[in-house]
Amino acid sequence: MSFTVDVVRRRHVDLSKIQLSLRGPKKVKVGFPSGEADSDNIQKAVWNEFGTRGGASGGGWGGPVPERPFLRNAMRDNKGKYRHGMRASAAKLLTGKTSISVVLAKLGIMAQGDVQESITSLQSPPNSPTTIEIKGSSNPLIDSGEMRGAVTWKVWDGS
Repeated sequence: MSFTVDVVRRRHVDLSKIQLSLRGPKKVKVGFPSGEADSDNIQKAVWNEFGTRGGASGGGWGGPVPERPFLRNAMRDNKGKYRHGMRASAAKLLTGKTSISVVLAKLGIMAQGDVQESITSLQSPPNSPTTIEIKGSSNPLIDSGEMRGAVTWKVWDGS
């Protein structure tokens, strides 16, 4: 038994359009990209993401700051959503209806919101009673909201 399959293209695909749509930046950075955030917010983010030993090593009001990985949590918890978004954009890229810059910008906006939500919702480990008294709030990652507001994204060409 044998059979034959005919492949009929319904649409002509211009490969030069595809090549053009894939040119440009290759990455999007989310969080506190160099040149986009001030050093105070970067320092707060690092202290909270990785924790500190306290005292002379910095962090908080002299005591250790426990690890509160808001960036890693946001990326891990939303990895499937980002993959789905990239898959959904693949057809538009291949037909030349969008560019990689536009796709990465959309991904950056989405991830920025996820990181900000992670900062807002993280509750563990909780603030110490002393920190709560000083801040007037029990939210571990929000004091003035400045660090949360400084989260941004940047399409990056890799250089």
